[in-house]
Amino acid sequence: MSAESLAQSFQKLSLQRPGRRPPRGPRHIRKRLYLLRGLPGSGKTTLARNLKHQFRGAVILSTDDYFIREDGSYLFQKYLLDEAHEWNHERAKSAMRQGRSPIIIDNTNTEAWEMKPYVNMARENGYEVKFREPDTPWKFDIRKLTRINSHGVPRETIERMKERYERNITIDKVLRAEREA
Repeated sequence: MSAESLAQSFQKLSLQRPGRRPPRGPRHIRKRLYLLRGLPGSGKTTLARNLKHQFRGAVILSTDDYFIREDGSYLFQKYLLDEAHEWNHERAKSAMRQGRSPIIIDNTNTEAWEMKPYVNMARENGYEVKFREPDTPWKFDIRKLTRINSHGVPRETIERMKERYERNITIDKVLRAEREA
């Protein structure tokens, strides 16, 4: 037997039984970012809490937290909204640097461009992005949403949000989205 044919024989030699896969190392756990979407009162916060209960170590980040005062009351100030979103982006960035997972963004996210900073961060930090909406029967019922939303968002505001609510969101749609001037 030549050295060449002996080498080929050794290459074909396997210690595994036929048809069995080699054992794998520890399962790779994917880091996830959940981007919740929905009108005020549609059930986003309940969905966020359910996800947090389902996944140990989950962190919920909401721009609304910026408007919670020391006494626990909520005071929305529209002129601070851009600052509040930037604050939440920074919290998400920090959580991603720490490798927290899943990270749950509990915002209305009615338009694709609103989610773009989070999607870009997720891509830069190796996170899988999941878009989730509450599956409540009233999620687009303006009258009910006006009555039950926890922050007293007026009917007219919810109507405008519903009008601009983008459906069938994808990563590509978010990445191509631009904020209108």
